[in-house]
Amino acid sequence: MRLAVLADIHGNLEALEAALIAADRQRIDRVVCLGDVVGYGADPVGCVYRLQEVDALSIMGNHDQAVLDPTQVRCFNPLARETLLRTRELMTPEASTYLGAAAYRRVEHGAVFAHANPIRPEAWDSLLLHDRVTWCMERVDWQVGFYGHTHHSAIYCQMRSRVVPLTSSTVAIGPHKYLINPGSVGQPRDGDWRAAFAVWDVDRRFVELHRVEYAVAKAQEKIRQASWPPYLADRLAQGE
Repeated sequence: MRLAVLADIHGNLEALEAALIAADRQRIDRVVCLGDVVGYGADPVGCVYRLQEVDALSIMGNHDQAVLDPTQVRCFNPLARETLLRTRELMTPEASTYLGAAAYRRVEHGAVFAHANPIRPEAWDSLLLHDRVTWCMERVDWQVGFYGHTHHSAIYCQMRSRVVPLTSSTVAIGPHKYLINPGSVGQPRDGDWRAAFAVWDVDRRFVELHRVEYAVAKAQEKIRQASWPPYLADRLAQGE
């Protein structure tokens, strides 16, 4: 079984298409989306429909939740609030139903999948700082965990009491605990603008982090044509 693990698509259909094509070339059996299908990008419904077409297993993200429940919008910064309110205007009943059916956490093949901290996924705790990653790994019950939310790809390994970030893009799953962030498909913030995703080979027990180029200029043009905040288009080419 080979899973493509995607996160933080954020309404960027061009990036999602590129990631799905690249994943298909990796002979993927299933797509798992770790949430935040919508927000920031101008093509939220298109992204929802593509995930439906590939029968993706979807996890609830905080942007997805806010689009479904507008009382949550106040928790976001002003830039995000504007895009969430405008995304609500674009959503179809079918797309909203799909987002609403997503769970906050899923356990598949002995691994846990969540948008943010898998211990308390509904709190949207960010696992970006090392002390938060360590806190999570000391308490998590599963050997392998996948999460998104930070828009930074990363693989952490806990060996005895020490948690270390691994620098290789391909990692064999050994006897330790692992937390894996595939990075963001639609809005990377780690300085690399390319769409990010991970491939987990369940049977052969290894994880690969992937990056793929996409038609970023087209995604930017959609945002500009929709008269959304210009920074949302500009940041895509910078990976910020």
